[in-house]
Amino acid sequence: MRGLKSQHAWLALFYAAYFGFVGLYSPFLGPYLKTLGHSLDVIALSLGMMQLMRIVGPFAWGWLSDHTANRVRWIRAGALGGFVFSVLVFLNQQNATALVCLILLLNLNISGLVPMSDTHCMESCRGDSGQYGKIRLFGSLGFVVAVLLFGWVANVWGYASYPYLASISLLVAFGAALRFSPVRPEPLSSSLTGSTPSSLNGDAIGTGFRQLLLPKPLPTLWLASFFMILAHGVFYAYFSLYLLEHAYTELTIGWLWAFGVLCEVAFFAFQTRFFDRLPLSTWLCVGYAACSVRFALTALFPDWPWMMVFAQGLHALTFAAHHTATIAWLRAHLPGRLVVRGQAMYATIAYGLGGSAGTFVGRSLWKWGSPSLAFWAASGAGLIALLYGLKLRRQEAVLQ
Repeated sequence: MRGLKSQHAWLALFYAAYFGFVGLYSPFLGPYLKTLGHSLDVIALSLGMMQLMRIVGPFAWGWLSDHTANRVRWIRAGALGGFVFSVLVFLNQQNATALVCLILLLNLNISGLVPMSDTHCMESCRGDSGQYGKIRLFGSLGFVVAVLLFGWVANVWGYASYPYLASISLLVAFGAALRFSPVRPEPLSSSLTGSTPSSLNGDAIGTGFRQLLLPKPLPTLWLASFFMILAHGVFYAYFSLYLLEHAYTELTIGWLWAFGVLCEVAFFAFQTRFFDRLPLSTWLCVGYAACSVRFALTALFPDWPWMMVFAQGLHALTFAAHHTATIAWLRAHLPGRLVVRGQAMYATIAYGLGGSAGTFVGRSLWKWGSPSLAFWAASGAGLIALLYGLKLRRQEAVLQ
């Protein structure tokens, strides 16, 4: 038991460090590159690399993890590679071509960290979503500390320390991963196939790929996830720049990001009592609906700070509730040997394809229309996700 608790502590540190990096990357990379004189095209391309690499990276890392039966090794490799390329990025930040290519390689290395570490964490918790949430919230706290600390630093001293803080965050994540111990997964049944891991040909990529794409209601979940994260792709890439356009300071921007994540932390801390009240598919629909409302408010009321605070508060539903519901839904519906690849597929379709589409749709609407139009598109994407979520509930009712 003591060893298990130690693993939970190292996982908490890993999440805090990795999402501390994300807290620097998503809100501040765009403004940082703007201070270096890079164009909106270079900024959009650089920000889009995180989403773009999630198209191929998570499933590749997930396959390596399953094929070698040693995902801890690949978590360490991804964290170390991310640190090395983050250093190279900031050594070549003035050259636009080198910058984009190195950011691509940085994100390729870290693209599998969340699905692999989420699976490792859930296995360490023996499937207890409440315990998982308590560990996972340290990622949210790391994000909050990063955005508040750097928002204050940037407001007072500028962006000079940005490269160092970002690289150190990934170095700490690698150090924590060195202390991970492999956990033997428990066999899980599947409500889609009715099979157990021992009856599946889990070593064949093709077989796993078909089992992850074809059985109903998985295609509906993938489509809902795509549009949900498309909406968030607009948010992650352009929210800070959007606020700068409306005369918010870096410190205020940091506080707005932090408030959203604090609401996320609160939901993670108490999610067990919430998730006991409603089915997982209902929680997915709640998240989709909140997404549409959140970004409609962002588009309508950017000059009303209190409305931005309220919209950010909805992050508890659009990220925390949605993320946990998706991870738990996949764990409940997939064969045990495919859980890692199922989460990788989610990262690929949602954060990879959807996030990339959101980044580039947002850029086009920002450039050729207006910044608010980009957030109207995000709201519309959330509404489409809700329609697929309602379809998912109907399909589950038929299966039961």
